[in-house]
Amino acid sequence: MRLIRAAMTGALDHLGVVEADVIALELAVTEIVNNAVEHGYAGVDDQLIKVRIQLSGSTVQIEVIDHARPFPEEERHRIMGEVNPLDDADEDWSPRGHGLQIVRQIVDSIAIESNDRQNVLRICKTVVLKS
Repeated sequence: MRLIRAAMTGALDHLGVVEADVIALELAVTEIVNNAVEHGYAGVDDQLIKVRIQLSGSTVQIEVIDHARPFPEEERHRIMGEVNPLDDADEDWSPRGHGLQIVRQIVDSIAIESNDRQNVLRICKTVVLKS
């Protein structure tokens, strides 16, 4: 994960994205990759995960691609449904189990494509560019 975050920071900085948006996108991708490792690859962290970043105007599109088992249909519907606000944090609140909910709070859109060969989770966010 450290390598992905470093590469993202360099790429997004090179594209002129402001630091606050870089940090937000890094958090979103961290949650997505962690879910892929934990649920798709059953915790095995040496499997291939690709991250593609594209800037079009002021919109960043990021694709996270893995080759784990297909994304479950029931999870796809849960993710694509209504965005619920996060619970207020207290001493009992844990980010565990809230990863994709956190992602949905950060990004403007999320899409999932899944088949027998790969899963592609695509996020888009309108960002502020450095002047």
